[in-house]
Amino acid sequence: MKALQHLKLVAVAFLVAALAVTDADARREKKQEASVDFPNATRVDPKPDSSPRLAKDMQRMNDAYGDGDMEKVLQMAGQVLASSRAKPYDIAVAHMFSGFAAYDLGQVDLAIEHMTKAIDTNALPNNNHFSTMHTLASIYAQEEQYDKSIEYLDRYIAETRTDKADVYALKGQIHYNSEQYPQAVEAIKQAMQLQKQNQPASWQQILMASYHEMGDDNAALALAEQLYRDSPEDKQVVLNLVTIYSQLDQSDKAIALMEQARAKGMLTEQRDYEVLYSAYLNTDGGEAKAAEVIKEGLDKGLLPGDARTYTYLGQAYYFSDQVSPAIEAFRKAAAAAADGEPGLYLSQILSNEDRQPEAKAAAQAALAKGLRKPGEAWMIVGRAEFYMDNLPAARAAYQEAMKDPATREQARKALAQISR
Repeated sequence: MKALQHLKLVAVAFLVAALAVTDADARREKKQEASVDFPNATRVDPKPDSSPRLAKDMQRMNDAYGDGDMEKVLQMAGQVLASSRAKPYDIAVAHMFSGFAAYDLGQVDLAIEHMTKAIDTNALPNNNHFSTMHTLASIYAQEEQYDKSIEYLDRYIAETRTDKADVYALKGQIHYNSEQYPQAVEAIKQAMQLQKQNQPASWQQILMASYHEMGDDNAALALAEQLYRDSPEDKQVVLNLVTIYSQLDQSDKAIALMEQARAKGMLTEQRDYEVLYSAYLNTDGGEAKAAEVIKEGLDKGLLPGDARTYTYLGQAYYFSDQVSPAIEAFRKAAAAAADGEPGLYLSQILSNEDRQPEAKAAAQAALAKGLRKPGEAWMIVGRAEFYMDNLPAARAAYQEAMKDPATREQARKALAQISR
C-alpha cells in the first residue's frame, strides 16, 4: 500500500495544479511549461480539453481529494460522468480520481475498473495516463493477478520507452512471483544495467532465487560470490552467499563466511546468530560450536531467552557431551515453554543420567503442560518408579503409557517385565 501511495500522488499531481484555475484564468496567467515525466513516450501528449460548464464540479472533486474525503470524490466524479456535457478529458479525469479514491477506501475491484476506464478513454495528459497505468499494474500485482499486471507493465514500458530501473525491477518481481523465472532474470538484469550503483538487495535476491529455481545454481553462486567480492562488508551480501552455500550443501564455506562476519562484529541481529548456530547444528561434530554461538547470542541479548532458543542450546550441549549445562538449558526451556515438550527432553536426559526423582518430577510437569505423545512421559515416570523400587506406582505409570498408541507396545513389554 505504501508504494502505491507515492504513485497515487504522482498521478494526480499534475491535475491538482491544472484544475486549480479555469481555462479563462489560465489564459490570463503567464504560460508555464509543465514538467514532462515521459519525454520518450510514443503517445502524443493530448492537451487538456475540459467543459467549462463542469469546471465547478471538477474543482469540487479536486478539493475533496485534497481534503482526503474519498467518498465525496466518488460522488463528485459520478456527477461528472453522468453529465452529457462531459468531454473525454473530463471523463478520464473523473475515472482517474475515482480509481484512486476507491483504492484508498479499500474497494480494489472498483479502483481497477475506474483506472482501466481512465486509461482506455485515452484523454489524460501523458504524466497522468502513464502514472495511472503503472499504478494499475502494481495493484494487479498486489492482487496476484500477474498476467494482467505484466500486460499493463509491458504496455507501459513499450509506450513510455522508460529507462527507469525500478520499473524493470517491478517487472522482475512480478515474473518471479508468477514463477516465470527466465523472464524475471531478464528484467532484473535490465534494472541492474540501468542502475549500476546503490542497487537494492532485493534485486540481487530475486536474481539469485530465479537462477536457483531454474536449476542454475552455478549462476546463482557465481553472482553471489561476485557481489561478495565487490561488497565484503555488506551483511546482506554475506547472508545471500551463505544461503547459496547452504543450499548447495557447502556448509563448511557457509560457516567460514559467517565466522568471518562474526569476527568483524557484523552479527547484530537475532537472525544472524540463528543462521550460524543452525549451520553448526547441521554439521557433524558442530554441536559444541553451536552451543558457543547460542550462548554468545543470549549474553548479548540478541537471541531471545525463550523455549526454542534454550531447547537448541540444550541439544547442542547434550550432543557435545556437556551434560550439566544441557540439563540447565532444558530446565530454562521447560520453564519458558507453553507446552511440555522441552520438559519431556529434560526428563529423558535426567533418566539417562539415573537421576530418577528429578526425571519423574520433570515428566509429571511436562504432562501437566501437555504433550503430543503423553505416553513417552509416562514411560519415564514408570522407569523412575521402577528404579526407586516402587513397583505399584511403576505399574500404574506403564498402564497410562498403554493408552498412547505411540508407546503401547513399549509399555506392554515393561509391564510384562516387572510382573515376572
